[in-house]
Amino acid sequence: MSVLSVILTLLLLFETALAYNFRLEVGAGYEYLSPHRIYGDWKSGFLRFYHRPSNDLTYFLEADAFSRKNLGEAALGAFGLYKDWSPWLYTYSSLSAGSSSSYLPKFRLDHEFNLKLGPQKNIVPSVGFTYIKYHDVHKDYIMYPGITYYGEGFVITYKHFFNKSQPGSVSSSTDLISLGIGQEGKSWTYLDMYYGKQAYLATYLTSPEEVRQKSLYISLKHILWIRKDFALFGGVSYFKLKDGYEKYGFQAGFFKDF
Repeated sequence: MSVLSVILTLLLLFETALAYNFRLEVGAGYEYLSPHRIYGDWKSGFLRFYHRPSNDLTYFLEADAFSRKNLGEAALGAFGLYKDWSPWLYTYSSLSAGSSSSYLPKFRLDHEFNLKLGPQKNIVPSVGFTYIKYHDVHKDYIMYPGITYYGEGFVITYKHFFNKSQPGSVSSSTDLISLGIGQEGKSWTYLDMYYGKQAYLATYLTSPEEVRQKSLYISLKHILWIRKDFALFGGVSYFKLKDGYEKYGFQAGFFKDF
């Protein structure tokens, strides 16, 4: 192949790449915990890059940094992808790994199947699976069926999470209800609520005991497009762990399409 042919091929590839969809997303979060004297503040930041090399495939790369009082600093990296297999089936898969800490997974694997039903393909039942390995002896196995309905200017989702924690085969469950209102390219507002139980075997005790704590998480997030290719987002959240702590969260960031 001649030098000219190589140059023309590279130019063609570059021109093609420019036609693909890219997105850069940057955000930061702050959480105030109560009792504050014990738990202090939690801070985080993330950088996420999306690329759609074809109409049926989108992947992303993510880097997160965390800082928590008494728990130290940590980092996490993730890779994930969305894949359309047919007009009625798409999947989501991700793999993440965290640095050695008590609050991040050593690695985590997620996979979700989504069916698109109805004349407009706007009814989407799903089933997902998650495996989490922590830096100690604990592991979580999670299965979560759900359903999403895409309406005119709104989207509503319900999911139920079945969790089996090892060691001890401790079972627990959590529910998610999510409502989004808006229009792509203008603005979206999401209200999410998780409620259920956190359950695990406290192996740090001399005689390991099963721990069960009810929890509630509520978040409100708003996305506002400033331009066709640029948007700002921000949100607030509240988390309560019974017999544990309360957490008030704030998040802000932006994304840029190019």
